[in-house]
Amino acid sequence: MGAIEGDRNTIGDIFYGSKGYLATGDEDLCAFQSWLGEKQEPGPRQQAAGDHYANFIDCVRSRKKESLNAPIEEGYISAGLVHLANASYRLKRSLRFDPETQMVIGDDEANGLLADADRGYRAPYRVPVEV
Repeated sequence: MGAIEGDRNTIGDIFYGSKGYLATGDEDLCAFQSWLGEKQEPGPRQQAAGDHYANFIDCVRSRKKESLNAPIEEGYISAGLVHLANASYRLKRSLRFDPETQMVIGDDEANGLLADADRGYRAPYRVPVEV
């Protein structure tokens, strides 16, 4: 991945997809670059400064959704990808996820991990199946 250089964060990740890949890095600048197709042509990229954590907390306090740096759904999708990767790692196998149902296809064990069924939370800290 990367290394720390002075005060700059140079750690990144590469996400491979069926139509290309996306590389992130330099989280201080919220940077990403993508490459698409068989010839790996440059695709969408972005580099924008900003503290997304502070922005989120500010928006929660002000209740001004329009002030968010990005739609909250983007955060949900990003966090979901991390949870899927963690479940795949813990189970030592690939997972097939259905974005429409928000479930892993044919894998009750993986769905249990994603639903926190393995943590044994006690009431009232348990998240109900239907909210």
